[in-house]
Amino acid sequence: MTHEHEFAEEFENVPDSALPALHSVSIGRDLLFARRDLHVHNVVSGQTMLRQHAVVRGDLLNRNLFVPPGQVVHEAPLERPPLMQGSFGAGAIALLGRAFSGRRTAALNLLDTVLADDQKIFELFPDWDHPDVTRIPSDPGTGYLLNLRGVLEPLGSQFHNQLDAYARRAHETGTFLVITATSHVWNRSGDGPNSPVRVITTGVPSALKIAHRRLSSDHKHPERAEWLSKPSGMFSDLLCDDAPPADAVRLAEIVLEANGPDHAEARDRFLGWENQINAWFGHADPEAPEKRALQISAAFFDGCSARTVIEAADALLAEPTLNWPTPRGGPLAGADSSERCLLADLHFAGDGTVSISKLRPGIDRALLQHLWHKRPPLVPVLTNWISAITRPGGLAADCLERLSQILLAVAESEGPGTVIALAHDWLRTGKARHSDLAIDLLDRLAIHPILGPAARKELGVWAKAHTWPERQRAVAAVCKGRLGTEYTSIALTRLRYVLDRARDPQVKDVATAALQELLVDPELSAPVLTSLVEWTGSHEADGLGRPPFLDVFATPEVDPLRSPAALLLSLDAANGETVRHLLRDGWRGIWRRRDLRAEASAVLGRWCDAASEGILPADAVEDVVAAVFTEEADALGDDLDRIIGGNSSFRTRLRARFVDVVRETAVRRTSGDTDCAA
Repeated sequence: MTHEHEFAEEFENVPDSALPALHSVSIGRDLLFARRDLHVHNVVSGQTMLRQHAVVRGDLLNRNLFVPPGQVVHEAPLERPPLMQGSFGAGAIALLGRAFSGRRTAALNLLDTVLADDQKIFELFPDWDHPDVTRIPSDPGTGYLLNLRGVLEPLGSQFHNQLDAYARRAHETGTFLVITATSHVWNRSGDGPNSPVRVITTGVPSALKIAHRRLSSDHKHPERAEWLSKPSGMFSDLLCDDAPPADAVRLAEIVLEANGPDHAEARDRFLGWENQINAWFGHADPEAPEKRALQISAAFFDGCSARTVIEAADALLAEPTLNWPTPRGGPLAGADSSERCLLADLHFAGDGTVSISKLRPGIDRALLQHLWHKRPPLVPVLTNWISAITRPGGLAADCLERLSQILLAVAESEGPGTVIALAHDWLRTGKARHSDLAIDLLDRLAIHPILGPAARKELGVWAKAHTWPERQRAVAAVCKGRLGTEYTSIALTRLRYVLDRARDPQVKDVATAALQELLVDPELSAPVLTSLVEWTGSHEADGLGRPPFLDVFATPEVDPLRSPAALLLSLDAANGETVRHLLRDGWRGIWRRRDLRAEASAVLGRWCDAASEGILPADAVEDVVAAVFTEEADALGDDLDRIIGGNSSFRTRLRARFVDVVRETAVRRTSGDTDCAA
């Protein structure tokens, strides 16, 4: 069955415009960068918390079109089940159920019920390669939903042990955590009445009741709810009891748009256009290939110009495997564009665009799913055809965004491996346009709610493959995009794989540029800087390699005001203190590497020049640069002279700061000698 909705966990989504504006705040030594979301970095632990996505409160239960499921022993009634009556106190609960069963909605409604109106709810996603409870925030009086949709691998014993400790603390601090997952992912047999984590296995709410409730609540056509139970009606037998809630809502929307209770095409739409596609492709017809090629082309390039659709169809017919003969007379033969589209049941718009889904919503996806399932020998022909027409200057070079969208739908149906292989082939061509298309497709896959975990895992494999630099470059490009924004920790890990494994200097430069781009995003500065400092410590320990911390600051900027240094050093007092703490740690680690001091002194010297000229804030630069003084308190070497040497008032101030550090160090050493003598 073809699903016309995007493959989200549930159909219930909160629009960005409805989310409240959040501001950057600081709580003690925890730094929160926030606009729409929160990214928390704990300086003491060195741990970056999972990104917190704000959830709108107040009307969750009223907006939902079905009631969340209750206990597994009986069907959920239409009133709130006992689970929703506030029996969940502060602590942690696991809400287990199959995918697409309404777990997310149940969890959000539960949190909405047990929390006071002025308390906040945040949704969290697994931005990790290995499950880690220590990254789950635990602010008092706050509700969290850890949504593990799309996760396939069991959480493991370490996660559960950590979660037990978290649950006990949460009970004491008044924190509410709900985790939604499948039983396979939860994979814990030791849960019992004494466990600090409460586990609820949910059933699936009645799909028929969901659809009936949606139709009954419609202010224009509430009577259409009766169509669902009309004997021998078109819509009476379409929902089984355990159908996903999203299917129930989808059917209700189709019923509301139907011409009447006996509208056969509306029924076919819900069933994935099986009858219509079989009418097009389900029989032998020696004259059908031309029409079918147009329909396939329109499915891939729905909404594009007629010229693109028709010429792409002709190119498909010309594929060697199909070998459709060119009509005698060429462009003068046959019907014109509008007539050819009409004969193929396509919509030809007045603006010259062609659509296969205008009259039959969702049939573009349904048709491609049919081809992959019912005509597998055609699949390699289609992939070769797509590669050919999307080359620079190709027939479909201007429709790459649409192609990327529809290929994502193919991945939803056939699994991500199908289109990842196609993206890989595009990268190997070495063509910029192909690379852009592959990167756009991987960008979409990497943050997909269901396909994302598998795609992100594959990107990790690609990042380590130094023998295929084109794949490493693609990983870096994806990491600086939406993956870096939504799954920052995972993106940073993959960038480090690239930097550690790449042998091509250009690949390292691309990965470093990706880090710089993430670093200048105010929402991401803290977690990115945290990782850079941690990597510096690991490089310092083994004495090998070049820490990326130095490279992200080593490239002189054309516009110093837009440099990473300018952004980080110009943050407000609260946020700036935390970031300067990280910068001091990073530069101190770099300075301990004598082989890197000359370069480090050159970078810090440029910072001091910029501070002297008023480009960078002098106080912040002084605070950061002084961190290396403790490593050079014995002598004024050439490297340090590059930083504090000079006649400007700022350099004079730095030298005074250095003298103070030398004196403090001498006092400590003298005190230590006296203590030893005693």
